[in-house]
Amino acid sequence: MSTDVLEATVMLEALRVTELRLLLSQMGKSKSGLKKDLMKRVVDLLHNECNPELLSAVRELHKLRQVSKDARRSSKPSPVEIISMPACVSPENPLSPISVCTEPQMIKLPFYQTLDTILPPTPLVPMYEGAMQNSDFMFHLSVSQQAQIQNNASVECVFRICYSESIGVEEDQYPPNISVLVNHANCLIECTYSSNKLGTEPSRPCRPIDLTPNLYLTFTNRLSVLWGNFGKSYTVAVYLVRLVSSQDLLDQLRRTAVEQQELCRRRVSEKLRSDPENEISTTGLQVSLICPLAKMRMSVPCRARGCAHLQCFDASFYLQMNERKPRWTCPVCHRYAPFDELLIDSLLCDVLESCGEDEEEIEYLSDSSWRAARHDKSDKNKERVQHQQIKHQVNCNLMGSVIVDLTQSSSDDEDFHKEETVSTHLEDKSVHFRKCGIVKTTKAKKSKNPGPKQLTKL
Repeated sequence: MSTDVLEATVMLEALRVTELRLLLSQMGKSKSGLKKDLMKRVVDLLHNECNPELLSAVRELHKLRQVSKDARRSSKPSPVEIISMPACVSPENPLSPISVCTEPQMIKLPFYQTLDTILPPTPLVPMYEGAMQNSDFMFHLSVSQQAQIQNNASVECVFRICYSESIGVEEDQYPPNISVLVNHANCLIECTYSSNKLGTEPSRPCRPIDLTPNLYLTFTNRLSVLWGNFGKSYTVAVYLVRLVSSQDLLDQLRRTAVEQQELCRRRVSEKLRSDPENEISTTGLQVSLICPLAKMRMSVPCRARGCAHLQCFDASFYLQMNERKPRWTCPVCHRYAPFDELLIDSLLCDVLESCGEDEEEIEYLSDSSWRAARHDKSDKNKERVQHQQIKHQVNCNLMGSVIVDLTQSSSDDEDFHKEETVSTHLEDKSVHFRKCGIVKTTKAKKSKNPGPKQLTKL
C-alpha cells in the first residue's frame, strides 16, 4: 500500500458525511447509508483503484475542513450570532490560506424552477433543553411575488430543509419528528420513516413542502417549524418556485441536449476498436431498442454524459419515474444520472425511425453503420419449452420419490434389452421391477434391524 493511500485513509476520518457523499457522487458510487458504510466505500476505492483524482479530492476536502474548524474556533460565535448566516472566510484572515464560503448550498431540483428567494437560508437553532424544538420565522410577500402566485397556478411558495454543512451541495433532508405550520395551520408533509427509533430522520428523497394554501398574500406570515434535535444541524429556506412537469423537461432535452451524430458514431468506433490486450477483435456491438425501465420500445433514447455504455433508456419514462420518486440513477450502470447530465442519442433516434416496428435489437458495425440483429425465435421457444418440461419432470420426481438407477447392460447388442431398473419408493415401501414392458410389484419385507435399504442385483 502506497504512502499516499495511507495518508488519504487517515484524512477520511476527519471528513463529515456530506464530504463522503460528495466523493462517492464524483466517482459514480452510491451515497446512501451510514457514515461507516460511506467510509468503507471510499476506502475500498482508494485501495482498489487508487485514482489520482480521488486522492486529490480527499486532500482538498480535508484541507477545507481544517480551515472551517479554525475559522469557527477563532470567531467563537455567541448563541445570538448563530442565527445569522455564517460569513465567508476572508483571504485576509491569517488562519485561512484560501477563501471558503460556509453558506450551505441546496441542490438544484429539476422539477422546481426557483423564481425568487423569500426567506434566505437560515439555520435552525435549538432554543430549549430537550429533544423537541420550535423555531419561528416571519416573512412578507412582495407585490411581484403576490401577483405571480395569483396569476399562475404552477407557482408555489415552498419550504426546504437541508444539513448545515460548510462544503458541497446539500440534498433536502427533514429533521426527525418534523411538523411545519404556516399561520397556525398544518402543512402537508409526505415522508416515511425506516424505523420507530427515537431520533430517526425521514427517509430520502425529501420533497419541498408547499406553503401556498395557508399563506397570507398581503399580511406578514408566521412560519413555525417543530423538529427533533438529536445532534445534527439544519438550514431552512423559503423560495418562490414554478412547478416543472416531466413533459416540460423532455421538451427542454429535445431543444438543448441532443448529441450530434458525429460524436455518437465516434463513440461506437471507440467501443469497437480492438483492445491490444485482447487477441479477439470486436466486429459488432448489439444494442437493445427496448427500454430497460419500461420494457417497451424506446421513443427518445438517452444516457447520462458520464455513462460509458452504448445502451440507452427512454428519456420520457425516466423523467416520469423521477417525477414520482426522484432517484436519478442510470438503469444500465447505476451511476448518478441527474437531469443536467442527460443527452439524447441522435444516432439511435435515426435507427428507431428507420428500422421496423418489430425489431427489438440492432448491431453496430465497425464502420459505425448498423443492421438488425436476427434471432431465430422459433428455436429459442423450442429450447425454452423443452427446458421447462425437463425442469417440471425433475421437480415431480424429487417431490414423490427417490430414484436409484442400477441399470446394467452388457457390451453385446443382444443383451441390450436385458437391462433392469430397480426403483425404490420410500413412501409406500414398495419395490417395482420393470423388465421388457412387464411390471411386477412385491411388498418389501420388514427387517428386524431397521437401517438403510440395500438393493441387490436381480
